[in-house]
Amino acid sequence: QIKRTKAVRRERDNRKVTQLLKELEQAAKAEKNVMPYLLECCKAYATVGEMTKVFKEVFGEFKEPSIF
Repeated sequence: QIKRTKAVRRERDNRKVTQLLKELEQAAKAEKNVMPYLLECCKAYATVGEMTKVFKEVFGEFKEPSIF
């Protein structure tokens, strides 16, 4: 699976992926519907990790509060 992911990253249009990830980030910051942006990222072969990273940068990571 790692080999396939590396192959996809080599063969895809990385400039397009970078641009689409920036558009996804802008949409998330503007609180727009991000689904169309996610679909475009997927069509350009952006990885789930790359898209998730955008959301972590915009919204942060949830940390469950400690009860005890």
